[in-house]
Amino acid sequence: MGTVTSSGDPTTADDKAGSGAGTRTVYDALRRLILDGELEPGTEISQPELSRRLAVSRTPLREALRLLERERLVVDTGPYRSIRVSSLSPADLDDLYALRVMGEGLAIWLTVPMLRAADIERLEQDAELSAAGDAEAHRRFHAGLRIGAGPRLAEHLEQLSDHAERYQRFFVKHEPDRAFVAAKLAEHRDIVAACAAGDRQRARELLVDHIAGTAMALLTAERHAPFTLPSAVAMAKGA
Repeated sequence: MGTVTSSGDPTTADDKAGSGAGTRTVYDALRRLILDGELEPGTEISQPELSRRLAVSRTPLREALRLLERERLVVDTGPYRSIRVSSLSPADLDDLYALRVMGEGLAIWLTVPMLRAADIERLEQDAELSAAGDAEAHRRFHAGLRIGAGPRLAEHLEQLSDHAERYQRFFVKHEPDRAFVAAKLAEHRDIVAACAAGDRQRARELLVDHIAGTAMALLTAERHAPFTLPSAVAMAKGA
């Protein structure tokens, strides 16, 4: 388990937070460091040291850490003013993807009837850019399948998607199988086709299988049998 000290690289955090930063800025900076893996799972964070590194007062730092704790990205380790970055586990991944398939299934069900020709065109473009390896286009693609969701649901799903990427980053310990990646990206085109046809049931089924397939690949690599995910998939499909 690592500990954040002054011997670490302060540039990234300082650049992101800046002097005199408020709670939201500090939260965004720390959250990005955790999600990108610069603060690895299990890393212990000293609040006084973080305050110095980020050039912020203790109050916005404490508030930012409280928000991260609510998001389950950090764990309060007790009365010694230290916080630990949350560990990753197959059981948590199972729960995370179960929530994703149910929420994303609902979101696309609400979205399909609202899609216009311009929306379909953007989805098609982002699907092709995703196939070319554009990570930001991949995020836009999935966000585009939620535009019919309310703000609370959309924000919740964006957060779950961010956490899912964190798992993918740490659980994929070698170059992923190219055939598997190609197949997953090809599924984007099928989802868009169902959306373009106005078939929200088909679109929902394809999206649920798409997300669940990624989860199953990760869980299989960890030799963990899913507990929550299969039931969530059945419910998301209306079975």
